[in-house]
Amino acid sequence: MGSTAPAGNGNNTKKQVTLFKVSPYMVIPSRVGGFSLYLKQDNRVVLYAERGELFTEEHKARLAMLDVDYLYIEGTDYSQYMSYLQENILELLNDESIPVKERARVWHDATVSLAKEAFDTSLPAPIDKRQFKRIQSLISNSLKFLAREDALKEMARFIKDGDELFKHGIAVMVLTITTLGTIVKDNSDLMVAVGLGAIFHDIGKLELPPELFRKRFDTLSRRDQDLIKSHPALGVGLCSSLPLPQETLQCILFHHEREDGLGYPSGSTGSMLPTYVKILSICNEYDNLTRGVDGRKKTPFEALTHIKSMRSSYDQEMLKRLIAILAKANLT
Repeated sequence: MGSTAPAGNGNNTKKQVTLFKVSPYMVIPSRVGGFSLYLKQDNRVVLYAERGELFTEEHKARLAMLDVDYLYIEGTDYSQYMSYLQENILELLNDESIPVKERARVWHDATVSLAKEAFDTSLPAPIDKRQFKRIQSLISNSLKFLAREDALKEMARFIKDGDELFKHGIAVMVLTITTLGTIVKDNSDLMVAVGLGAIFHDIGKLELPPELFRKRFDTLSRRDQDLIKSHPALGVGLCSSLPLPQETLQCILFHHEREDGLGYPSGSTGSMLPTYVKILSICNEYDNLTRGVDGRKKTPFEALTHIKSMRSSYDQEMLKRLIAILAKANLT
């Protein structure tokens, strides 16, 4: 959270600025920060590192010697800090010298930043921005499941080997949670579980050759089609050692099931699928179409028209809810 305080160099003070806490572990030697860093000492805020300054081992050693719990950045530098965090997230998540709690916070901050980008792109004004607070809270609450060494390693692999899958998952999460929020008002545990399932729904693709997903599905051999259809079960297998809620695993396993039973991997029909899975499957298809995953990138209107044409495949009531949200955002 941001706070307001005077920033100074120890002798002079500057005007009141909004400050955000950041972890001292975010200072990575041999990296240049596009933001200024401040310390709080004796109720004053003092400059620690100038914007554009190269971080060194000396910076890290000095922070350790001072036993600093937090550094601070100005609100005007927040976007530059988030870019720095996203660029270095793999190194931070894989650095076992950093406490698990701090590395989990790295994932949290980077995910919130990407979710904000997805929210502003997918659901621009006049969507009520308070809805993003719900998404931000959901990501924060998910840390109780992810602040573990094994979970952090899996997340690092997901980001490293499936960067676009990760961004796609976050975009699908934003759409899914916003749509589910028109039905569920106060069940935060369910929201967290479904949000995690949306983010990681395609994680099983990491177990398959990436070239499989660069071709149109209908041009593949039967064997390759069967391999692709295995990715939901592979995803559950990857996550089986993590203490994830049942709803999260259902999202991963069933996100390609269809109302008419022609989906995979189990061929379940709509009557067997939870509402949140039905919403996720629609939002997944919509984001894939607007990203152009299978060919030409479709406009929101074209994507929704395509989904509406597949009446037997998707829950029409859940589709209407997504359309209403996108119509409010002037995207239909």
